[in-house]
Amino acid sequence: MRHVMVLFVLLVSLAGCHRQANAPGEAPTGLAAAPGEGQVIVTWDQVPGLTYWIFFQAGSTVTARDPGVPLLFDVQSPRVVGGLTNDVQYAFVMNATDKDSPGGPSTPVVTAVPRFAGKDWTSGAPLGSPPQNLNGVVYGAALNTLVAVGNSGTLLAGTVNYTSSNPPGVTAWTPATSVPTGFVSDLSAVTTSGSSYFALGTDGSIVTSTDGNTWTSTASIPSGGVRMNSLAFGLVSSAARYVAVGNGGTIFMSTDLTTWTLQASNTTNDLYNVAFPKDVFVATGANGTLLTSPDAITWTVQSSNTLAALRGTTYGTGPAAAASAHYVVVGDSGTIVTSTDGTSWSVTPPPLSQDLRAIRLGTRFVAVGRGGAVVYSDDAINWSVGGFPPGAPAPDLASIVFTPAMYLAVGPLGANAVSRN
Repeated sequence: MRHVMVLFVLLVSLAGCHRQANAPGEAPTGLAAAPGEGQVIVTWDQVPGLTYWIFFQAGSTVTARDPGVPLLFDVQSPRVVGGLTNDVQYAFVMNATDKDSPGGPSTPVVTAVPRFAGKDWTSGAPLGSPPQNLNGVVYGAALNTLVAVGNSGTLLAGTVNYTSSNPPGVTAWTPATSVPTGFVSDLSAVTTSGSSYFALGTDGSIVTSTDGNTWTSTASIPSGGVRMNSLAFGLVSSAARYVAVGNGGTIFMSTDLTTWTLQASNTTNDLYNVAFPKDVFVATGANGTLLTSPDAITWTVQSSNTLAALRGTTYGTGPAAAASAHYVVVGDSGTIVTSTDGTSWSVTPPPLSQDLRAIRLGTRFVAVGRGGAVVYSDDAINWSVGGFPPGAPAPDLASIVFTPAMYLAVGPLGANAVSRN
């Protein structure tokens, strides 16, 4: 019993020696808030050993520990604060604790206004060693992985990382870890079925991957030396259709990536792009060529009402109030043509004269092109000019995708760029 009493006294004595740690004497430094789409990136000068708290709310000011104020505990810099409303100002303030101490002094309040991505762009260092022309990019949501393809068999994969600045938007771009022996074909396009990636060579070769890193060859398209320019995947009555287009009005279709059949296109104009934006395949090309097909077999020539080369297609409804769904096609000299039904097309006055090479609807319509050309629209009717900061590199861009809250584009000479707002 005496030993038990001694142990009890010792435990009480040790407990009495414990004191709550003192609060940090200074507020966190370097607090900044960068707006994104529906979110804000909060950064600060992080000191090892401290625990950081973010307090935020809509408006111009906020105070730490105010009742009802949303807070984030034990955060690391940078921290994305999501679930915010675009075009609404938010205020942010921080403090820190040392172990179990009370909160220390608060930082000055900083504010940010989230907004739709697509307007302002940041360019990254050229990709590849040496940099190659990048002709296509696709996003696989299931793996959160981007795949970019280009000349000389270039196959790059990268995990989306919204806060990364170098390279922008991606943790790292890495060459494919396994490719068919001797494969060096120029790759003109890449697409995805959701579970696999498919890349097209200008010589008709096809390589496939389930992860963006290990690639295998499948049956080549019997193009007979015709340059192949674009590849699309779509579902027709729940059945897979792969469509590849090329010069001279060439269209091939496959249901299994093994057997490719030549389809009647009713045109001899070069075809630069094919897409499956909504229920129909759309192929576009030289001299305003615009074809549609519901099944990838029967193709109808549509009047685009322009002679400009057409390069890319998308479909959807922009975020503007009362906006309606549109097919949108872009091309040379800033050309934009739209349709609500895929049959009747009209030309929209372009906001710039630079060639537009690709378009994507993420949360708004965004098109990119030569010389850093960027245009965007919230309704497919009214268009504005975006781009890169004055004095910053404005690369040629050839292909664009949308990842959650961010657009990413690639182009010649390893060009890559992102837009978070």
